[in-house]
Formats: sequence, C-alpha cells, structure tokens
Amino acid sequence: DKETLKDGITIRKWKKGDYFYPFGMRGQRKLLSKYFKDEKLDLNAKENQWLLCSNQDVVWVIGRRSDERFKVTQKTKKIIKISLLT
Repeated sequence: DKETLKDGITIRKWKKGDYFYPFGMRGQRKLLSKYFKDEKLDLNAKENQWLLCSNQDVVWVIGRRSDERFKVTQKTKKIIKISLLT
C-alpha cells in the first residue's frame, strides 16, 4: 500500500536489531535474526540478504517475505509494484 510508505524507499543489507511484522502473522513482531534462524538460513545467506525499507521500517525481506503493515487492503488506493530481476 503506497500510502503506508514514508519518505520514499531504500534497499540495504540487514543489521542487528532489525525487525518486521511477517505477512500472515497477524501483527506479531519478529527480529530478523530470529526469522533467519527459523528459516534455517546459513551465515552466507544472512550476510547477503537485502531489505526494502521505508525509513527504518522493513517493508520486504527481498525474495522471502513482506511486512504485514504494508499489505494491500480493501482501503488501498495506490500501490507500488517492485520486481526483483536476478
């Protein structure tokens, strides 16, 4: 939902203390370090994981999971489509 994004978007690597609200988990906050452990990511995968962020908020763990706070709803009027080309 474009209206939920603040001051543009950035792409960056994850850092200690980052968290998000995984889509489908009904607003439960999760540290990315815990999410990566649960997903059984190895050190190389964690170190090379990119995030799409709005300010410091994680919008999308790129290629893996989006944040519940930025999902499209019935009230959504504008969206931004972002594609990852590999």
